Amino acid sequence: MTASSLLYVYGVVQPGFDASSAPAGVEEQSVAVVDAGRYAVLASRVPGDALAPQVVEQRSGDMEWVGPRALAHDRVMTWAQERGGIVPMPMFSLWSDEAAMRASITGRETALADAFGRIAGADEYGLRVHRNERAMLERAHELDPAIAALRQEADAAPPGQRYLLERKIAEQSKQAVRAASQRIAKDAYAALQPIARAAMVRPLTPSAATPDDATLVLNAAFLVERARFDAFRAELTRQLGAAEALGLTFDFTGPWPPYNFVA
Repeated sequence: MTASSLLYVYGVVQPGFDASSAPAGVEEQSVAVVDAGRYAVLASRVPGDALAPQVVEQRSGDMEWVGPRALAHDRVMTWAQERGGIVPMPMFSLWSDEAAMRASITGRETALADAFGRIAGADEYGLRVHRNERAMLERAHELDPAIAALRQEADAAPPGQRYLLERKIAEQSKQAVRAASQRIAKDAYAALQPIARAAMVRPLTPSAATPDDATLVLNAAFLVERARFDAFRAELTRQLGAAEALGLTFDFTGPWPPYNFVA
């Protein structure tokens, strides 16, 4: 039997949070602050038949169904982050009622206090670095001294020997480009990490926006204090200028709620 309604929770907020201007949430339902003991949550009452566990399970792979709900979830989260901060909950965090939700939250106060302390005054940013294979291969001689030496040798060699050297250059260039792109991305991360409050490297999972001729070499998240954002952006710009000239592209997104920095 499906419940007539369910409590959809977006995340945990501090008591006294004002949700009067919140945007519409999942299933176009209104968003309210619900008491959760020491803390509160942002939540919506959603139709039970629309988001029953079996429905979510069956449709979780249907992007046409998930997409609008993901956008609504993120819209509420981003709005809350801009107005005081929120400890995010995963999508489809559902309870039967307020009492069941409070029972889940109770006992987590210490962890929540740690989380709020960790993210206070900071936003999450994402950085994805891609290499353009063709562009970097054209500049392989600038990335690897050994390739540069082979290029000089090939340019001065007679046709038969030049053919063999060109094949060698083509093969070694692929390895040089992979190594160089990983090194540059690693150096960029190392330069940005000390400016951020926290940073993490995430799995190299290409997104739908990844170009066909690009390879993802870094997928990182940074928790940046708002007071240090200008310094972070300046260093990012410096890293971007050097990398783009060699065939790497930076996809910088945010600010986001701190999805990756709360347990």
